Amino acid sequence: MMSRWKASLVHLILSIVIALTVLAIMLLLWYAPPFFSAAGGHQVLLILLGVDVSLGPLITLIIFNQKKSRKALTFDFSIIAILQISALLYGINVMFEARPVFVVFSKNSFDLVTANMLSNEDITKAKYPDYRSLPLSGPIYVYSEMPTNIKESNEVVLSAFSSGKDLPQFPQYYRPYAEHRSTAAQAAQPIAKLKELNPDHVTEIENAIRATGQTETKFGFLPLRAKYQDIAVIVDNKDGKVLTALPLRPW
Repeated sequence: MMSRWKASLVHLILSIVIALTVLAIMLLLWYAPPFFSAAGGHQVLLILLGVDVSLGPLITLIIFNQKKSRKALTFDFSIIAILQISALLYGINVMFEARPVFVVFSKNSFDLVTANMLSNEDITKAKYPDYRSLPLSGPIYVYSEMPTNIKESNEVVLSAFSSGKDLPQFPQYYRPYAEHRSTAAQAAQPIAKLKELNPDHVTEIENAIRATGQTETKFGFLPLRAKYQDIAVIVDNKDGKVLTALPLRPW
């Protein structure tokens, strides 16, 4: 006969397997490193650990009674399963709605735009068809610049002051990053400065550069602003091609 401790342990193992599976999907599809920390993936991870991994097995430990009939135990576990599945679906929905969708370069830095920052109306205004739907497998790098039309420019400025919605959250001004990489290259800062800002991560920076087979002078970095953690994007000094993004201080 299964004891309450054994039942709780089995429940815990199953919960961990499910949580790890969801986490793997999140990392592979929506939050490829280092965007996981930048977009607040840790917040959702706490929900998964706190509710699905901890709460479910704890409830099992409290209510499990081997003297109960099979019908009563089935009912109890059904309620627990419904609660856990509901919490899991809530967590997945939060992850999906907060997933990174665009990395927008404007002026001299990048901004990370998440799905919940853009409305359906925003998306339909995009000039390029590729930007009229939100990507499902990681963010797309795009370029944006302030409109030359005075009325439109004023609308962007007014929006930034009133609602906090700035240029990176206006898909109608998105352009292919590949066609404007030279602008990013001109704004790139020396790798030496990135090392100064992150003295404890010099080896990590050097390893990223070394993997290309090129010298440090071939690359620079640009800051990327995000809701939870700003990071550094390494780019080619000549053509602005993105090499990688590192979870390091860019300011």
